[in-house]
Amino acid sequence: MKRALIPLLIILGSVMIIVALGIALFCPQARTHKKVLPTHGAGASVASSTQYLYYALKNTQGFMLARAVKGPDGRPLDNPQPLTLLDNGFGQVESDSISILQLSPDGHYLAIDGNRDHGDLVWIYDTQATTLKLMPPATMGNFLHWLPGKTADIFLYRPMFPAGPDAPLDNGVWNPGLWLVDAATGLHQNINIGVPAAFLIDAAPSPDGNQIVYSTTAGLGKGSDTWSMNSDGHAQTLLFHTADGSQDIAGLFAWSPDGASIAYERLSDSATPFLPAGLWLMDTHGGTQRHLTDVDGGHGFAPSWSPDGRKIAFVVRTNVGNHQADTLPQALQCAIGVVTVGDGHTWLVASSQQTAKPWNINPTWTMDSRSIIFTALDPVNRVLGGTPRYWSAHVIGPQEKPLALPVSPVIPHVVAVG
Repeated sequence: MKRALIPLLIILGSVMIIVALGIALFCPQARTHKKVLPTHGAGASVASSTQYLYYALKNTQGFMLARAVKGPDGRPLDNPQPLTLLDNGFGQVESDSISILQLSPDGHYLAIDGNRDHGDLVWIYDTQATTLKLMPPATMGNFLHWLPGKTADIFLYRPMFPAGPDAPLDNGVWNPGLWLVDAATGLHQNINIGVPAAFLIDAAPSPDGNQIVYSTTAGLGKGSDTWSMNSDGHAQTLLFHTADGSQDIAGLFAWSPDGASIAYERLSDSATPFLPAGLWLMDTHGGTQRHLTDVDGGHGFAPSWSPDGRKIAFVVRTNVGNHQADTLPQALQCAIGVVTVGDGHTWLVASSQQTAKPWNINPTWTMDSRSIIFTALDPVNRVLGGTPRYWSAHVIGPQEKPLALPVSPVIPHVVAVG
């Protein structure tokens, strides 16, 4: 669910394993591919006033895209209604999975990042025209984030492999960096990152879309570098390097609502995929580094800022002593935690004690910053899908007794939630 079902690992050669959660940038010069992104008029991205939650459901023919009307607090108001099957028989093989379902800021497009044994694919669903396309064409890679604050619907993309003779090349060779892809046309702009795409870890744009923070690594045991740049690829600046401890891979960046601070996780620099991680806070220049708490690591649960910028919700593993859960996602047990940014107070707001489910994930804040909507479920069955149920947890402070209440029926056969 979101990034939770797959521990996004990229194998470099035969010996290097890198936690691959998104994109990164390395070199101080930007290079533009000959295909240039168009600028759409403001009227091209007018979304319906009705908001939806999107799902991928397990179907005998593969994965079915579906949606349900979204309530003002973030829960579904009805059962998911089928929209279309993902093509190429995607979802018929047990190892197929979806790591991301993410709407564009204007709600016009839905990005679907699918993972399969021989390469990852990205579909873009046009929510108004109700069309589904593989995008960018003839390429295998990963969707990362939508770029906010632009007139066009642009997303950040990590190109990994060409897919056939029609794959777009850079000066006649396959040497991609970070791509900015137009969801309407599939055209892209390439930014020179100076390292292979497989070295990219994560990148996240600022709330206004003007800056990107990103990280890269040279391989297992070599730590990571965290950089910032303008969204056009210029002004690339090294913020910090981590290579002095077990938690050395910086990623899962999350900007504060005002764009002044960045929360991120320091993941284990290890071939063991699901070791605990550290939740850290820094300013936009990489300064005032502060460790907040320990969180789940490797499953891809990103920290979530409250709208008022005072608190951060996160997923924490509750069975750290069970080393089966270090390598088996089905063995995970986790809860929803909250930390106050000002004083660093941390507490649990929802766990299996309230929901009777081992997985409590995907925290989303209500607009008043007083409650969290999350999903609770048993480990996902790779054949039948999962059965999440939405819950609400009231958040006031660490002194309160946790109280979580179910706010939706169980939804069957779910493989991803967006």
